[in-house]
Amino acid sequence: MRRILSWASWLIMVPLFVASVVFALHNKSLVALDLWPFGLVVELPIYLALFAVLGVGVIIGGIVAWLGQGRVRSNLRAQAYQGEVARRALNAEREKLDALAQELNSAKSAPQSAATAPASSSPTPAVGRQETLPPPHNIN
Repeated sequence: MRRILSWASWLIMVPLFVASVVFALHNKSLVALDLWPFGLVVELPIYLALFAVLGVGVIIGGIVAWLGQGRVRSNLRAQAYQGEVARRALNAEREKLDALAQELNSAKSAPQSAATAPASSSPTPAVGRQETLPPPHNIN
């Protein structure tokens, strides 16, 4: 798709460039521009006047488009900020999960090491621990 757009832009821009060069070569006659509020009269070739007007139009159009997209850029900045906050919160939760997983692993390994250790003189009974069986499955 990118290659097609590149070719399309070349197919449009090259003929426009050639047409503007041909226009400039054929319109060298001088024209007097009266810049009214300043009381200034400038004589220049007609192609320069038209290219200047075209350039000013492109610049003004770019500024208007840029200003018109201000709200979109603001929303994107806000979304990027919210995404960064969410990413940091997720990383903090992952760190907590890793810490809890390490604590669980150490807790699981502690009773195993106690079971393999020699019996002490006063064994403590397991109070409140009851092993449960899974519920029976009805097979019809």
